[in-house]
Amino acid sequence: MDPKPSRARTIAGIILAAIGVALIFSPGAVADALARQPTNVGEAINLRASWGGSLLGIGLSVAFVRAWSPRWWIGVGVVMWLMLGIAVGRGVGFILDGAPDTMQWIWIVAEVVIAGACAAALRRRSR
Repeated sequence: MDPKPSRARTIAGIILAAIGVALIFSPGAVADALARQPTNVGEAINLRASWGGSLLGIGLSVAFVRAWSPRWWIGVGVVMWLMLGIAVGRGVGFILDGAPDTMQWIWIVAEVVIAGACAAALRRRSR
């Protein structure tokens, strides 16, 4: 099995990631689609991270996760990209929405630590 993603899968993943980036920068559209406006900064940041960031991470997973064996390595790659996408969305929220609360800091630290641990495991595997 070729471990590299196909060109079509890479393009589809990049398209999904681009939509995720668009959602990160338009939390109002997400709130309108959900018919639920954020009532505080934390909720606005969560809209960016949960919807746009998750889609960014899914897109990056589709585009770049290889077909490793055993299959659980695929899960490690998916978790890494997903956590990274969510952390990017949350980070953009920190910058654009401002005033993140303690819980937002806990979430972003956890996301970065999990993504880093997955990246380290994948790097060790590739040696």
